[in-house]
Amino acid sequence: MNKEISNAEEKLSANAAGKLLGVSGKTVIRMMEAGDFPGYKIGSAWKFRRGDIENYLESRKFVGKKAVDKRSEEDA
Repeated sequence: MNKEISNAEEKLSANAAGKLLGVSGKTVIRMMEAGDFPGYKIGSAWKFRRGDIENYLESRKFVGKKAVDKRSEEDA
């Protein structure tokens, strides 16, 4: 299996996803509830795909003074 694909499929806890995003685990759950990216409840724990978190970060990238929002580009 391609290592890049397996990394994208890696399941992260809310706290681990928060480390990638620079926020707390509780904030990750709030962001998921707001529809920023999907989450999966397994038992009592929330899990997040690394690829979804990385895609969210990429979609929030700023280039100069202009935000590059890939979601709005795809809708156009």
